[in-house]
Amino acid sequence: MCCRWLAVILLCLAARPAWGGAFAQRQGMLLVIQEFTSTTALEAFDARGRLAPRPLYRKTTADAALEYGALDWLTFLGRLEAAQVYTRGPPIAWHRGPGMSELGARVEMGRALHGDLVFSAQGLLRLPGAQTANPAAAGLNRRETDLRLMMGGSFEVRDAPGFWSIEAGPRRRSGPEPDEWRAEVAAGYFLLDRLQIVAQTQSVFTAKTPIFPQSRSHKAQISLVLNPGRPWSLQLGSFRTLSGVNARRETGLLVAWWRRM
Repeated sequence: MCCRWLAVILLCLAARPAWGGAFAQRQGMLLVIQEFTSTTALEAFDARGRLAPRPLYRKTTADAALEYGALDWLTFLGRLEAAQVYTRGPPIAWHRGPGMSELGARVEMGRALHGDLVFSAQGLLRLPGAQTANPAAAGLNRRETDLRLMMGGSFEVRDAPGFWSIEAGPRRRSGPEPDEWRAEVAAGYFLLDRLQIVAQTQSVFTAKTPIFPQSRSHKAQISLVLNPGRPWSLQLGSFRTLSGVNARRETGLLVAWWRRM
């Protein structure tokens, strides 16, 4: 039982809400997440997956997210984001202001193996905060709906708890940009009593359209999570795009703080 609830908590903080876990929050529990990310790209994968130099792209975000357990099987989700994006062109462009906001819910659909295996579904409405005409705001200026089927569980190795999570689903986008299919995998394990390592992968696929070529990207992230035995934790991590087609090679850092209430 202790291992299972540790997995519940850690799945919720493992990354951004878009990378959330399959477990729902307990009824009446509020999880507050604040995160800062910094992303840079100087290269991109071409149509054959080969790296080539590209103009500088830099993005920083700061966001605040909430997860509230309305019922033991129903969690409401919300997030507000501020973003700063700079692209060296062509053309050179800036965006500084609201990013993507999210509103949605996660529904726990069932459990198996004495409750250690959980199946869930999640839906998010993603609302843009940027102007459509600004080229630096690409990806921040279209309304999106994100749907996920999710599965997660916990495990123990040498009496130390860990977790795993798998999720996949479509992201529908307004405007000419193609829809996406996303698949994400996460796993975490306690290295020490108060220190956990979390590894994650994220794959994104889009189909070819009359305007945009087919694309895909595969990103990996690794983090250390410190919990000092209080109702808050601190996460430090880094991520990098390992391979792709018609996609930027992004490298970045993240810092996240969360508190349970």
